[in-house]
Amino acid sequence: MQSDDEIRNQLATEVSQDYLAYMLSQNIQNSISNSQPANETHQKSQPLSPKERDILKAGGARFTDTDGLTSQEITRRQIQRLQNEVRDIIEQALTLDEVAQRLSTSKEAVRGLLAMTPPGLYTFKSPSGVLLFPRWQFTEEATLPHLQIIFQNIGPGVNLLTLNRFMTAENGDLLLGNRRLSPRDWLASGHDPLEVEILARDISGQV
Repeated sequence: MQSDDEIRNQLATEVSQDYLAYMLSQNIQNSISNSQPANETHQKSQPLSPKERDILKAGGARFTDTDGLTSQEITRRQIQRLQNEVRDIIEQALTLDEVAQRLSTSKEAVRGLLAMTPPGLYTFKSPSGVLLFPRWQFTEEATLPHLQIIFQNIGPGVNLLTLNRFMTAENGDLLLGNRRLSPRDWLASGHDPLEVEILARDISGQV
């Protein structure tokens, strides 16, 4: 039987362009739908397609020609970076079993958190349809404080990459002395969630 680490490593190898496009089209309000992500691992060699342009736009990449590279070469590199970013998220995510263990509860209770409005946890599907939970949502033994109110303030259009960057990147508006904290660390440290709520509203609609 595969360990959770082995499952994550296997899932991370399955991040195709089709899966990347699927993830970038999902937001926190529809990520738990019954639709299944495509599990295609082939890479395209033809000129830049509309799907590839959509991937780049949704992932925040830019069509800037540098170092004498052709636009096609730049596109391939940018898509590769986005794929690597998703792979990192998958490799660090928790499985349903791990979340239940961490919270000392049942898998049914975890699914109950997902069914709340707004959700009490955020999840996404791996290329093969396995539910995964970004690790930033958890402390050692509990969920991150005020998650539900943060999700309530994040509107449609925020996808996995945007949400992950927002929660884990240091933010100049979240200062502790001379230190800049990420929204995740700010909430985990017990600070006023209002600051993160305001920032969460600001990322709504971003890509």
